[in-house]
Amino acid sequence: MSEDDLKQALEKIADGDGVWEIRDFEAPFIIEKKDDVFAVNEIAAIMAEYDHRLVFALCGCTNNADQVIRILNSGQYNVCYDVESLYDVADVLMRSGYYGRVPVALWRFIDYHKVVRDLEDAGWYFQPEVRVAVQPLL
Repeated sequence: MSEDDLKQALEKIADGDGVWEIRDFEAPFIIEKKDDVFAVNEIAAIMAEYDHRLVFALCGCTNNADQVIRILNSGQYNVCYDVESLYDVADVLMRSGYYGRVPVALWRFIDYHKVVRDLEDAGWYFQPEVRVAVQPLL
């Protein structure tokens, strides 16, 4: 929403004192009732430029919206879409050669529990609501 559109919408619901409280919202990040409406609108506009699943996953594993925006703008993240768990990420990485060339005959001997633990230690986070795993690199 443009700043002018937001100002017009706020004028329609104004009670005359110019003080706003956010009491209900739908966003992947935390919004406090005293947050600046225009700042929240700006954050939402930036996040809307990216895949909502990626944004939702990053919001789930970071401290605040500003950090998510820094990660998004820098492109400093790894992401796997349409996964059911970090085990799927481990499998994708194994099949893609991330761990080097491992003969298919040896795949059944891989300890995926330890691979997943290593992924978690490396900062990978799985967001089940959107079936996305993400690793912020900042």
